[in-house]
Amino acid sequence: MRFRRPTSATTRPRYFATIAGRRFLRQLGIVLGAFLAGYSIAAFWLFPAPLFSSEHAVPRVLDLGATEARVKLEAQGFRLRLEDQQTDPTVPRGSVIWQDPPPGVVMTPNAQVAIIVSEGAPDVPVPDLAGLPRPLAEKVLRAAGFGLAKPDTLPAASEPGTVIQSRPGPGVGRPAGTPVELVISSGPAELSVPSVIGLPVTEARSRLEEIGLGVGQTSTRPVAGRPGGIVVEQRPPAGTRSPRGARIDLVLSRAGS
Repeated sequence: MRFRRPTSATTRPRYFATIAGRRFLRQLGIVLGAFLAGYSIAAFWLFPAPLFSSEHAVPRVLDLGATEARVKLEAQGFRLRLEDQQTDPTVPRGSVIWQDPPPGVVMTPNAQVAIIVSEGAPDVPVPDLAGLPRPLAEKVLRAAGFGLAKPDTLPAASEPGTVIQSRPGPGVGRPAGTPVELVISSGPAELSVPSVIGLPVTEARSRLEEIGLGVGQTSTRPVAGRPGGIVVEQRPPAGTRSPRGARIDLVLSRAGS
């Protein structure tokens, strides 16, 4: 005859507690699932945009070169459009001075970003320097942003050392830093250059010096039937008006020709 083993009083409560815990967890999962489903439906109706957007901010391309700006925008998924080119006194030529949309604006991928590129500083008009002493004219040119080319001298009625004209002339626009040539007066053309052609070089030099002129550069060339050292050409030619102290270039016959 078999006898059923009596269940202890401590085992029954533990068993029922386990069943109750499982029921609680199951019910809790159902409640949480229903909550999440309801939240998702509500979020979809109230906020139709995706929860994880692919949009991102437009990068800053100001002061970059146009090529560098294009690379930076395309790396972020945007397209570049060159809107215009404008002069700018501070931004170097070829750099971006304006962008639209501005940096930080959130845009969809493949959106266009318009830029304006600098053409560099605007041209500066050459000032009127005629009649100014050379040192003052050079200061004015530097203050206007120009460079100084090697000056030229010409005889003129104005006082020696004063500016006759500039090259380029006044009012002509040039980029800052462009060299400007000053034409300086060497004084009135008060002497008439004599002819020294056919004279030996020593005699030609003496004749020029007697009236206040000098000999400049000398060169030679073969001349048939002439001994060496005879003047066969002079620059400027005879009869030219020249200031005192000017130098006359001579071409001499070459010995042995």
